[in-house]
Amino acid sequence: MPKGSAAIDAFLDRKAAVAAVTAYADALDARDWAGYRALFTDRIAIDYGAIGSLVATVTAEEWTNRCRALEGFDATAHRLHNMVAVIEGDAALVTSIVDAAHFVSIGGKELMGDLIGRYTHRLVREHGWKIAGVTLGVAGYPAGKDAFDASFAMARTIFSERSAS
Repeated sequence: MPKGSAAIDAFLDRKAAVAAVTAYADALDARDWAGYRALFTDRIAIDYGAIGSLVATVTAEEWTNRCRALEGFDATAHRLHNMVAVIEGDAALVTSIVDAAHFVSIGGKELMGDLIGRYTHRLVREHGWKIAGVTLGVAGYPAGKDAFDASFAMARTIFSERSAS
């Protein structure tokens, strides 16, 4: 175990990596796309296959633009906890539990799609910590997978309609 100032530096390094992952969730919910984009390396490995979504290495701009579909929701809440950061030189691995709720209303009816899962964020030291990869695993869907899929389908439709006008 590091002693003295080395222990403090290691602690601060882990805190900075966790802060980058926390900013990932905060920027999504705030729809802060410039802030969201700034969190990434130029290319990132995305594995959202657990929800039937993207599994690929893409540009940060492509991923950010893809996430803009969340604007079709009235609100989202990505709550992270049980966060653990492991640092090895200029690489970090941050794991966390995510409880993500997505809300959309149509015709006076509110739909909620939620999931509980695990994020694994891979970061590199590049003028601070930058996210180079994200994997989402799913533990379950509290309101059911059908509700999750229906809310996302509705939000994508709303986003497409708004983007077309």
